[in-house]
Amino acid sequence: MFRATDAFVSHGSEWTFPSKAPSKPGWARRLLAGTELWVANPATLALLLFAVAIAARVAQFGNPVVQVDDQFYLLVGDRMLHGALPFVDVWDRKPIGLFLLYAGIRLLGGGGVIQYQIVATLFAALTAFVIARIALRGTNPHGAAAAGVVYILYLGVFGGEAGQSPVFYNLLVACAGLTIVRVLERPHFDRISVSLGAAAMLLIGISLQVKYSTVFEGALFGVVLMLAARADGWPLARVLSAAILWAGISALPTVAAWLVYVAIGHNAEFVQANFLSILARGSDGTGIAAWRLVQMTLGLMPLLCASWMALSVKREAETGVARRVRHFVLTWAVCAIAGVLVFGAYFDHYALPLLLPLSLCAAPLFGDPNAGIAIVGGKRTWRISAGLVVMIIATAISIPAINKNRRDRGWGPQVEKLAAFIQPRLGDGCLFVFHGEPALYQMTNSCFPTRWIFPNHLNYRREANALGVDAVAETSRIMATRPKLVVTSTKPERDVNPATWAVVQAGLARDYDLAFAQPVGSRMRLVYQLKSGR
Repeated sequence: MFRATDAFVSHGSEWTFPSKAPSKPGWARRLLAGTELWVANPATLALLLFAVAIAARVAQFGNPVVQVDDQFYLLVGDRMLHGALPFVDVWDRKPIGLFLLYAGIRLLGGGGVIQYQIVATLFAALTAFVIARIALRGTNPHGAAAAGVVYILYLGVFGGEAGQSPVFYNLLVACAGLTIVRVLERPHFDRISVSLGAAAMLLIGISLQVKYSTVFEGALFGVVLMLAARADGWPLARVLSAAILWAGISALPTVAAWLVYVAIGHNAEFVQANFLSILARGSDGTGIAAWRLVQMTLGLMPLLCASWMALSVKREAETGVARRVRHFVLTWAVCAIAGVLVFGAYFDHYALPLLLPLSLCAAPLFGDPNAGIAIVGGKRTWRISAGLVVMIIATAISIPAINKNRRDRGWGPQVEKLAAFIQPRLGDGCLFVFHGEPALYQMTNSCFPTRWIFPNHLNYRREANALGVDAVAETSRIMATRPKLVVTSTKPERDVNPATWAVVQAGLARDYDLAFAQPVGSRMRLVYQLKSGR
């Protein structure tokens, strides 16, 4: 059962819990006292969170095929260093900031795989640290640290154990959120508040160039700033003037990127990829989307329950500032959930932005060791704190999820065998990965046979009308150029584009011989080689 102490005091506010529990046993007091230094000191807390992040993510270090998106981001970042221009030479709807980030990671040297995974781990740990700093406004140091740890552990539940975009932009959004909190803590809304708001909106603007979905958090943060100014007595005209400033600052990175493309004569490509393609993308069907949403909800349930239980905490001496911060965090969580629901596809990694505000919402519950599970045996009672309960559940879910990803998507030695077969047979020709790992382009140093090198763009039904080109016509054009080698699979995916699949199968039957087969995860990859004389 869940129990709680009478109250604890944090930052001058008394937090009263709804039930009475026996005083903490001696071992619990000693444990709390022994760890107080670690969680209360920012430097040691940062080291602790980084260690947790490494432990939670090390199983995938060095794996080049953790997730198809990561492979593609690294590939585009690599080719940018050789002159490729996103949206022009390589098509995708992600903003250029994400690819610039991966291009910067490629400058670290090596093959890029372990490098991006370590950088992503650092981002995850820093995000957890910022979560802890925000959470201190409503809980004690142990609860704040637990919120950060829960965030890290939960990343693996939803495919965030490597370099998915939310692992990076969550840090920017968290820093923006912390800046908003500092505005709410000020006694008056003054020029410093305006400047802090501008800093928060700049962080949101940068995050928009990692993924546009942070527009929801950005809109909320702007509204919170406007309401804070209005509550302090600012006239409406002055509030609107500040809002225009904040909105302009948040749009600045996107506008700057757009103007660069206008200046070099590629406005149409930029607009189609960044703004129009998402509107034209199809869906996988109501049934598939609903099932993904159910799975996402089930995975989030422990954290959602902890957040809901934290709402029942009585706050008899809560200050106005603490109340504003608490309401801000709750509204942030609702806004993030709404942002996920709007997009509709409900892939597992779409839940990653939710982990940030939900961890904050649950932090007050994590702050008391007697709020958790009480195990009574004879004359003794053992208590597992709520934070530790959620950590255990998150770990128990994430380990099988990560192992399943390795089984389904494969790991290094499998794809390395494919690359070792392909590279010496390419000559001056190109590889075409129709259904397979985009990492093969980088691993074999192959040229691109098309702008649409992300396999799912040409082989998924939902993307057929969103590419700015006819998918069947482009696939036919590629096959007509006779790529030296083609990678595909033994059978199509459930959501395959049957028209482009048929084009490739016809071309393979006519002009290619099956040269190699290699299992990668749960799929059998087939390598077809152009027939001699073709």
